[in-house]
Amino acid sequence: MLLVCATFPLIWIGGLVTTTKSGMAVPDWPSTYGYNMFLYPWQTWVFGPYDLFLEHGHRLLASTVGLLCIAFLVLAIWRKDKSLILLGVIALVLVLSQGVLGGLRVVWDKTTIARVHGCVGPLFFGFLVYLECFTSQRLQAMSPIHSIRGGSYLRLSISFMIVAFLQIVLGSLIRHVPLSMTHGAFREALLFHVITAFLVVMSAIAICFTAWRDSQGQRSIRFTSTFAVLLIVGQIVLGIAAYTVKYGWPTFLPGGDYFGSFVVQWESAMQSVIVTGHVAVGSLILASSVMLVAYCLRCYPIASSQANSSPAKLTGTAGKEVMA
Repeated sequence: MLLVCATFPLIWIGGLVTTTKSGMAVPDWPSTYGYNMFLYPWQTWVFGPYDLFLEHGHRLLASTVGLLCIAFLVLAIWRKDKSLILLGVIALVLVLSQGVLGGLRVVWDKTTIARVHGCVGPLFFGFLVYLECFTSQRLQAMSPIHSIRGGSYLRLSISFMIVAFLQIVLGSLIRHVPLSMTHGAFREALLFHVITAFLVVMSAIAICFTAWRDSQGQRSIRFTSTFAVLLIVGQIVLGIAAYTVKYGWPTFLPGGDYFGSFVVQWESAMQSVIVTGHVAVGSLILASSVMLVAYCLRCYPIASSQANSSPAKLTGTAGKEVMA
């Protein structure tokens, strides 16, 4: 839980660094202007330029998350829990990879690395959410449910998680636009981003509708899927607002007459808050999809869904033999 709570601010602070173009405020890595990262004078950091405050603060928070991953792994080794050791190693590899990607982004200043860095962060956050679910008492308290909808729950939750992460990947392509990217390529990336958003909406609604329709459904799945739908509604509003504050009101939407006089103020406070909020909510949607996968795997094991279908086949075969 502590890892999750520490990583979510890291996600949106990293988004704020990108939005405000503060990523190159510190030109060296892993040092900070020649200092050891942890020994850099705090007065210069706290009372210095805003972009330096964001970038160096982002590094310190990322280091804190890395230390927490090490602490988790040490605790898992002390408890001699093989499952937790494996999950702890994966978490540590992910956070180290993300740190190296962030450093290479500064040293090499490559847009491709920035895109990958923007995708691995939410992936790491989603994995930590699964780790929290895996170690939680609420998941252990859930009993397997034998239901014919077990297979549907698993397919819908996994599909929701895949399209939610794909949406983050496409969003990273739009967010980190290289100078060589043509206008047509940007429009195509934006179009796929909108199409994938529609798939995310349909996936969340499908699992939410299935959960509330099922009288034996797990309450956690119902509320988590409902929360995901509400997040997506807010994300759509934020997405339109983010496009508006960066490029103007979308021409493919009605209402252009009311927003025709809107002036885009580059790197304004409103632009920073809205765009960063869009990034943060996207990670929350991915986290909710991961929670649904964890809950469905616990409540509706694959074996139970297969076992539910086999008696029907046996009954049908027996019926034919009786009639014969």
